[in-house]
Amino acid sequence: MPVSTECLTEIIEVAFVPTELGWFGSAMSNETVLALTIGDTSEQASRRRLRQKLSEMENPSETETAFSKEASRLKKDLERFASGEVVDFRRYKVSSGHMTEFQKKVQQAVRKIPIGKTLSYAEVAEQAGSPRAARAVGNVMAQNRTPIVVPCHRVLASGGQWGGFTAPGGVDFKRRILDLEANC
Repeated sequence: MPVSTECLTEIIEVAFVPTELGWFGSAMSNETVLALTIGDTSEQASRRRLRQKLSEMENPSETETAFSKEASRLKKDLERFASGEVVDFRRYKVSSGHMTEFQKKVQQAVRKIPIGKTLSYAEVAEQAGSPRAARAVGNVMAQNRTPIVVPCHRVLASGGQWGGFTAPGGVDFKRRILDLEANC
């Protein structure tokens, strides 16, 4: 069956906020989180990384900067999270049109990990219905465009090892976030 496509102007709502965990940047469209950056040392660095994540999207149509109620709410929730408050980000819709079915299942499993808890890559793979795909789960986490909302920091390597983390500061930043959540 042929697929028809049309060029639409997409309004992408962008916000940047300094927090106790560094600069966070967010991009939303139609109340869906498209991308987040965390832990940057400056607004400019956050802007650069967010722009990079957005450029990786399929069909990044014409964009404009706007600011809606939902984007404002996300910004405030990110500030609250960075200051140590308990924030449940599961209420936000996350872009997944660019993902395979396996990646979507991994994202769903990771979003279910409670605050203050962790799972291993193997445990997430099992919950996603692919028990032998721990390495593939690691790859999905490394490509996560929406950290914090999809809490990839709660996924560890086997034996409680830290695994990797692609945000600035790497594993040290991952530990910092997990420590923050442990005290919630």
